[in-house]
Amino acid sequence: MIWSFMRNIPSTVSLNQPVLFITYDGLLDPLGGSQILPYLYGIAAQPRQLHIVSFEKPARFEHGESALRYEFRKRQIGWTPLPFTSRMGKLGKMWDLIRMYATALGLQRRYRFGIAHCRSYPAMQVGCFLRRFTGVKTIFDMRGLWVDDRVEGNLWPQDRWFYRRLYRYYKRLERRLLECADAVVVLTERVVPELGRLAPGMHAPVVVIPCCADFDHFSEVSTSDKLATRADIGIDRGALVISYLGSLGTVYLLDEMLRLFETVARQRDDAHLLLITQDWSPQQDARLTESSLADLRHRIHVRSARRDEVPGLLGASDLMLSFRRATYSQMACSPTKLAEAFALGIPAISNAGVGDIDALTQALDAGVVIDLEDPTAFERIVADLDGILAKGGERLRQRARDSLGLERALSAYHRVYAQVEGLP
Repeated sequence: MIWSFMRNIPSTVSLNQPVLFITYDGLLDPLGGSQILPYLYGIAAQPRQLHIVSFEKPARFEHGESALRYEFRKRQIGWTPLPFTSRMGKLGKMWDLIRMYATALGLQRRYRFGIAHCRSYPAMQVGCFLRRFTGVKTIFDMRGLWVDDRVEGNLWPQDRWFYRRLYRYYKRLERRLLECADAVVVLTERVVPELGRLAPGMHAPVVVIPCCADFDHFSEVSTSDKLATRADIGIDRGALVISYLGSLGTVYLLDEMLRLFETVARQRDDAHLLLITQDWSPQQDARLTESSLADLRHRIHVRSARRDEVPGLLGASDLMLSFRRATYSQMACSPTKLAEAFALGIPAISNAGVGDIDALTQALDAGVVIDLEDPTAFERIVADLDGILAKGGERLRQRARDSLGLERALSAYHRVYAQVEGLP
C-alpha cells in the first residue's frame, strides 16, 4: 500500500559492497534507538560490512557508549562517534560539518566503501563530495523537507538577512543533493511528486519507507500490566486514558491537544491525559495551572521514559493524540508515534494534512483524522468516542504490521541497496 516506485538505473557496483552510514543524529538519542539502530542492524544482517559515523551528545555518550560498542562488536559493525557541538551556534554546526567531511573521507580512503548511505541533508552533502571524488554510490535518506522545516519551525527566521541567504543557499543545495543521489528514500507518498519540482534533473529511483515500529518491542500489553502501570501513575483501572508520546517542539500542537482533552474531560469524569515526553518544563506546568485546565491538573500526568519503558507506559492508554502543524514541509512527515501506537493496538486521533496520515488512518481503520479548523470537531470526537475506541485491539495491530512493521522497512531497504548495486 505504502511502498513506492523504483526505476532501474545502471550500476557497476558488485553485490554487498561495504557501506558507510553517515548521520548527524546521535545513535544514543531517543531517535537513534527507535528509528536508526533497528534499520542499521537489519542492513548489517544482509550481510554486509557496515561502518557508522554519528554525532553523539557528551552526557548520553558517557552513559551509553560501552553498551552500544558491545552490541556493535557482536554484529561486526564499525562505529566512529564524533562529539556533537552544542555551543558556538552556527560556527559549531560548521565545525561539525567540517569534521564530518574529514572523517568520512579518511574512512573512505581506508575502507573503500561502495555505498554511502546519508541520513538527511548535512550527511548527503558529505555523500555527494565522496561521490564526486571517490566514485562511491549514494543513498539520500531524506527523512523530510529539512530546509523548509527549519524555516517553518522558526529556526531560520526569514526576517533576518543571514537566514534568508541561508535558506536560498540550501534550496539550491537541495536540488544538487537530489540530482547527485543514486537512490532517494522518503517517508511519504505525498512528497514524491514534489521531488520532481525541487530537482527537475533528478534521475535517481525513489522509494517510500514510512517510519515503522518494531512490533516485537511494542508487543501487546497484558491487562494486568496495563492496570499495574495505571496504578503506579495514579489512574483508576476503569478510566479513559488519552495519551501523547514524543517531543513538544515547534511543529507539535500541544495547546490543541490540551483543548481536545478538556472537551472530553468536561463531559467524562473518568478521562485522564498521559503525556509521555522528555520535554516537559516548569514553565509549561505553570502555564497549565494558570489556564482553564487548572481544575483538571490532577487528571493530567506527565512521565518521561527510556525506550524500553515506552511500550508499558503507552500501553496503559486507550487512545493516542497526534497533532502537528500541517505546513508545506509536513507533507514529508511520517510520525513514528503512530506506528508504535498501532503496534500496541491503540487507535489515534490525528489532524488532517500531515504526510500520508489521512490515507493511512483510513486504510488501516486506525482511528480518525479531524480538521482543526472545524469548530465542531472536538464535540464530534466526544460523541463518537466509543466508535473510535472500538477500532483498537489486536485486529488493529495485525492490520498495521503489514504496512508499518520493521520487517517491511528492512525489506524495502534491501531493495534500495539491490537497486543501487544493479541487481534485478
